[in-house]
Amino acid sequence: MKLLRTVLLLLLLLCAAAFGASYLLPTQIHVQQAIYLPEPREEVYPYLNDPTQWANWSVLSKKHDPSIIHLYAGPLRGKGSRLQWSGDRAGNGSIIFTESIDPDSISYQRQSTNSDKAIQGSFKLTDGGDSTKVVWQQQLILGPTPLERISGLLYKYKMEQETTQGLLGLKTLIHSKGKKRASL
Repeated sequence: MKLLRTVLLLLLLLCAAAFGASYLLPTQIHVQQAIYLPEPREEVYPYLNDPTQWANWSVLSKKHDPSIIHLYAGPLRGKGSRLQWSGDRAGNGSIIFTESIDPDSISYQRQSTNSDKAIQGSFKLTDGGDSTKVVWQQQLILGPTPLERISGLLYKYKMEQETTQGLLGLKTLIHSKGKKRASL
């Protein structure tokens, strides 16, 4: 009986410590990654500015989720363009392009149907001599509760993985398009 009481007391103390420590976690997530691509901005920009191209390089593709279905709305490119998806692994969600400055930047809002929180994202393209530097930023504001702050750690990891895979997918896509043009 004494052992059970000690174990319960330790569990209670651990829960209280975890609860208290959760208030030290951030209330927002910010992920930023960059990549250099060997093409000028004018050739990279269309892959980012056209939601129908995202299935060719992002994690919202058949490669990452064979069951994914895409729907598009609004203009084909730029501000107001929309991408909606549904898939077993990717879940359900949408992206709305909120700003498009050719060929410098794109901003968007990403919403998942199972969350009331929206990710604010952007791409910034800058000349790097004979290459283009693409900086992808994503930000998510979390709620004030301890559970939301703790789940924010998982969100951040997922956002980092998606950003890394997306930028590498963009690099692979542009590299393969460059090879096709060179062979013609």
